[in-house]
Amino acid sequence: LTDASHEYSAALESILSAANHTNTMMWIGKMENCPLDLSGQGQLLKQGNALVSGGKGRNGKRWSIGSQLPSSCFLILFQQSLVLCRTTENMAEPDSPSLVYSKHFCLNQVRVRDVVAEDLNTFEIHKLERTAVGMKKAEDEPVTRIECGSEEEKIEWVSAINDEVKDLKFFAKRLSREFSFS
Repeated sequence: LTDASHEYSAALESILSAANHTNTMMWIGKMENCPLDLSGQGQLLKQGNALVSGGKGRNGKRWSIGSQLPSSCFLILFQQSLVLCRTTENMAEPDSPSLVYSKHFCLNQVRVRDVVAEDLNTFEIHKLERTAVGMKKAEDEPVTRIECGSEEEKIEWVSAINDEVKDLKFFAKRLSREFSFS
């Protein structure tokens, strides 16, 4: 009976996890003003709240009045992109705030800097641009700083983003080798 109970518990946990993931994807899929096809961004890997400063939103306005004043933000990490949005109150579903798109980064065009001055909870996203030689920091794009709730949370975000960046680079190199021999 113990083995059957353990198997039942494991199956129930798996079903509840899948249902929760589906509900989360449906919620994210309702994001307002999002120019991305979220279904084409790969698997949802991580999500959470943070404070963001220094970048510009979709309308070209700065995230905050000054780069030192962070704004509350919701981060969503997919295999191919990091989406930043803000939350607004949802009158129809008070327990589920509405998401409003602000900005996104294609993970194959970013560099993450995980040490920012003396703040152990903050990391930076640097947008890169293609050049004839390779990639370099985009000059017209400000650095976006993301402040997490703890150093551990920051380490988790940096690791998750860098893992996906590394996977995309590996995949791109593999594809370029396969097509160069064709």
